[in-house]
Amino acid sequence: MSTQFEFHLKAANAPDGELDADHLLAIVQSLKEIATKIGRAETDAEPVGRAPKRVQRVAKLLIGLASGSTRVLARRAGAGSGSLDFDLADEHAFDERFEALVGSIALDQRPDWVGDSLSLAAADLTAALQQAAPEVEFKVDGQARRTFKTAEVHRETWRVVAKQSAEAVAFVGRLYAVNLNTHRLQVQDDGGNQIALPKVLNDTDVGRLLGSYVAVTGAPEHDSRGRLTQIHDATINAAPDPLRGATVNDAVSLDEILQSAPGPHPNGGIDLTDDEFASFLEAARG
Repeated sequence: MSTQFEFHLKAANAPDGELDADHLLAIVQSLKEIATKIGRAETDAEPVGRAPKRVQRVAKLLIGLASGSTRVLARRAGAGSGSLDFDLADEHAFDERFEALVGSIALDQRPDWVGDSLSLAAADLTAALQQAAPEVEFKVDGQARRTFKTAEVHRETWRVVAKQSAEAVAFVGRLYAVNLNTHRLQVQDDGGNQIALPKVLNDTDVGRLLGSYVAVTGAPEHDSRGRLTQIHDATINAAPDPLRGATVNDAVSLDEILQSAPGPHPNGGIDLTDDEFASFLEAARG
């Protein structure tokens, strides 16, 4: 059974059971981002690109609102009506990680196991809760886990330390995804490597380059295997298309291939008269 997580927003500036739409969207978007990142980690999926089905099975959330002040409810959607009536190992691990992360937000402490990508999502949830209510009670399956004043937690706790300029990375690829709501872009090189560009400030201007080649520079983030996954504080500029002006040659006929191949010419040989050819056959037959 899916664990239900509850965010009880105390003294929220909204009627009982309701919430400002912008505040709700910010909370839901940050929860979705956190769930996806934890889901990728627990299913050993690639950190960027379209999430595979196994991530959706573990990390897809259902969100609800309930009265009693205002309570935001979240739980895993699971695999649908045909899902098992018990949690698999990765689902159980997801629930534990999710609970631990929210508990860390309440304590205003960033654990060592939280990478930069997940830390940024935790910072967004912190900010969203601060906007929504002055106090939050976090429950798991109806049991209170943490209660905290949102003014006493800090988004800066989850800040990603900026890399030195000497560690900046350059990446050239095609800009293939632009999300103006989250200010998140993605680029892909000709080898199929996908790199996320979070929190791009001028994403509206850069969005005009969608589908074109761009040159990206910024602070790199690598996964546990050392692969580049994200570029923070990205500077994005148009780049020339490496294939512009390139043409594909017309098909080459078999005769042309044989004529250029080493060895005897396919139409070559020794010219013999009929008498000479008859003599050759007689000699060959003994």
